Amino acid sequence: MKAKAKFKRPSINGRLVVLLSAFIILILMLASPIRDLVAQRARIAALEIQVQQSQKQVELLREIQAKWNDPNFIAAQARARLHYVMPGEIVFSVIGLDGKPEVITNAPSATAWAGEPLPPQPWYKNLYDSWLEADSGEELVNEDQTTVIRPNAPK
Repeated sequence: MKAKAKFKRPSINGRLVVLLSAFIILILMLASPIRDLVAQRARIAALEIQVQQSQKQVELLREIQAKWNDPNFIAAQARARLHYVMPGEIVFSVIGLDGKPEVITNAPSATAWAGEPLPPQPWYKNLYDSWLEADSGEELVNEDQTTVIRPNAPK
């Protein structure tokens, strides 16, 4: 008996090559539309967030507008900002120790009562101060952050 010679089939045949190439072409054709779809969805999400923020801002502006329609609020603002007084009221001006009138603002005062800490500095000021400290090797004393007693504070 003679042994039949076995024919070895190649591991990659033509059908598999055609199938893989068709699959790769399909992936390449769909890559751009899928990328565009993902980008559009991200843009839609960003625009929805922007719409929500705009709606909140509109609500806030409507509340402010409603306040300014109230005559009592307008009178309070005129008193605080423009120093207006009602007829018959007496106005007093506070004079400092130097004999000059004190400027009254709505902003918080730069000084504090004894023992009351001042608000923290902004981050960039802290960064700059720490850079100067590291450069000089000496600890810097910042006059703005020390606790100050107002010159006209009660004693």
